[in-house]
Amino acid sequence: MKMKLTLAAIAVFVFAAAAFAQDYSTLADETFKYVKAGTFGKPKVAKNAAKIALAQVRVHFKTVTSASKSANKNTADVTVYLDSDLTTGDLQKLTNDFYTRLTSKLNAIGIETVQFDAVKQTEYYAEKLSKQEKEKGADFDGERGQAWVSMNAFDGPVFVRWEPEGTVEIIGFGQQKKLAKTAKTTGADLMTLDVVLDFASIMLSAQVKQDRQGWFYGDPYFHSDYSIGGLMNVTKSYIYMVNEDNGFDQYMSAQPIAERIGFADKPREDPSRANYRASQAFGDTRHSFTPLVIPAKRDMYMMAAAKVLDRYADMLAEKFRLLRGGAKSTEKPAEKPADRTTLAQVNEQAKKNNEATPVTTREMRQAAADAIKAKKYQLAADYLEKLTAADPENSVDYLVKRGAIYLDYLKDYKKAIEVSEAVIKASPQEPAGYYNRGTAYLNLKEWKKARKDFDKAIELKPTWMEAYQNRALALLNMQKADDALSDLETAIRMAPRVANLYRLRAYAYKLKGNAALAAADELKAAQIDQGRY
Repeated sequence: MKMKLTLAAIAVFVFAAAAFAQDYSTLADETFKYVKAGTFGKPKVAKNAAKIALAQVRVHFKTVTSASKSANKNTADVTVYLDSDLTTGDLQKLTNDFYTRLTSKLNAIGIETVQFDAVKQTEYYAEKLSKQEKEKGADFDGERGQAWVSMNAFDGPVFVRWEPEGTVEIIGFGQQKKLAKTAKTTGADLMTLDVVLDFASIMLSAQVKQDRQGWFYGDPYFHSDYSIGGLMNVTKSYIYMVNEDNGFDQYMSAQPIAERIGFADKPREDPSRANYRASQAFGDTRHSFTPLVIPAKRDMYMMAAAKVLDRYADMLAEKFRLLRGGAKSTEKPAEKPADRTTLAQVNEQAKKNNEATPVTTREMRQAAADAIKAKKYQLAADYLEKLTAADPENSVDYLVKRGAIYLDYLKDYKKAIEVSEAVIKASPQEPAGYYNRGTAYLNLKEWKKARKDFDKAIELKPTWMEAYQNRALALLNMQKADDALSDLETAIRMAPRVANLYRLRAYAYKLKGNAALAAADELKAAQIDQGRY
């Protein structure tokens, strides 16, 4: 009977990815953070919410977005415009639908919601409606290079004023009392919600370089570059909740919510557009790239925006479920220590009991397979060592499998390296020898050695997804995010439903400072784990 034994395909990756892997519940919990009101503020309204009146659901649709980066008093910036034939009616529909979906998702977790018509009947609604034009706020921030269109669900008034690039208004005692009275009138906790929906992802780099010229270095110079793409994402949000007893909670987004959904054509430069950022420079050098335009197709924009807003509603509902005492996804139980029974011990016991022990090649193969099944990994490794000498024709196969046992199960990385080197010596063209040794080096945090071995493994077997994955991990630890991203793109094309590939790519995007793309990949990983993708 042929022995079946899995090679060390992703052992180190599981080990390394655990540091930043998040399930869907954890991701939702980390996305929304409680904002303390004073030193002793604690969340209380959301935790006890059984019925909610959504008085304000406001979406700020970005139309201009900018990014800047500085290095040693030098600054670079880039401005991106949205170009589409969207109408205010389209944006109003998206906002109204978002309101409806959010109420539906809150209902699904057991929170009753008040009809908007009930909110419209309150005194404070009428008062705020009369001041609507005054309190809608600005729709741009020239200093920060941002512009947006703000829409209120069902064209309602602004109860609590919050701007995408500003701070929330200070709510005085009188206003707080009116909000609490409105909550009492509706018979529910009052909630206002603002979200910022952006359309682009910007990666901008800035650094001072000094090139080597022979034995000498040239003069320092400022260098900057960027990468732009259409990405629908909720970058920020603010939630304010009030109960009839004047208790209140505040929550804000701690990280974006994004999904990769194609809705726009390739960005193009447009010199006729103004650079939206302030023109004053405080450093030595200022470089403003030619403004760009992202052409968005109306129907595709509507679809992408609706999907991301729906995802936001889903994650917010999950946050409420957790706040109200819902259980998080359970962690995997700790692994039991590996069985260290050796072949010498088995032979000694057999001798005492006057029992036969495996002698032939076939018997030892079966014994090794039985040991694996019984999780007696050291015993299996010992049988494989004997088989290497007893069956030279298949010695490389036995060595590879033995190395995998030391790597995956016994976690003896130095021994795994020793066995993998025997594989390389016996069969220099066998990619598993380099892969397993590289994986052992990863666990020992010897990144350069690991990368070199994965280079060779990929050279010998270009279709080995796990080799690209683990090389990316080595590259990330060497702070080579661009090279890691290239490997991860290749790996994802080979295996688009492996959650940890997206988690690693999210980590790479975080290293490059792109929180939106990182959030999109974290979300996709969580969705894959939950079977949602």
